[in-house]
Amino acid sequence: MQPFARRSIVNGVQLKRHVGQQVSIHLNVDRAEDGCKSFTAKSTDGVNVNVVLSEPLNGVCTGWVEVIGIAAPNDMVRGKEIITYFSSGNDEKLQEFDVDGHNMLCTLLSVCKETLYLGPQM
Repeated sequence: MQPFARRSIVNGVQLKRHVGQQVSIHLNVDRAEDGCKSFTAKSTDGVNVNVVLSEPLNGVCTGWVEVIGIAAPNDMVRGKEIITYFSSGNDEKLQEFDVDGHNMLCTLLSVCKETLYLGPQM
């Protein structure tokens, strides 16, 4: 099992403040074809984000996804991992996503430093 890598949860506007850092961003993909290594998708706050993958996609990708990777200049993410969302209990893609709630979370996390800091560990 790989160790957990710290990352910042961001939206499209916040992406440029994290260049070179590990991030997690939620994107709505119109369609990314099987085998492609890059695609463009819209963030929760409406920014077009380019995703460049190290490995080609294994299947067609549409709908809401979470991309984990390194933020790069010009609204780009070098994706390491893509997480897709499905409705519970079946294989239907999740179409609705609380974008306002997610943007509020991103704002909260950007102003609250060390939100989960528990003090020195012994």
